[in-house]
Amino acid sequence: MGEITAGIVGICVLMVMFLTGIELAYAMAVIGFIGLGYLGTWTAASNQVVKDFFETFTSYGFTVIPLFVLMGQVASNSD
Repeated sequence: MGEITAGIVGICVLMVMFLTGIELAYAMAVIGFIGLGYLGTWTAASNQVVKDFFETFTSYGFTVIPLFVLMGQVASNSD
């Protein structure tokens, strides 16, 4: 199966997953992982998932949220 055919099959499977009630973000992540594993290597697909999780959870936005909650707790408990 070529790249174009794999892309068309991926889009069709994505639509089926979306119509069955699976959240769009999860469906896209699964289809992207399977597509990268099929067209590339499964090692590359696994490394991409790990890299994406690391980059997401070490972003500035995720470091600000706990500090904002801590600031709210300190302000709430102050006299």
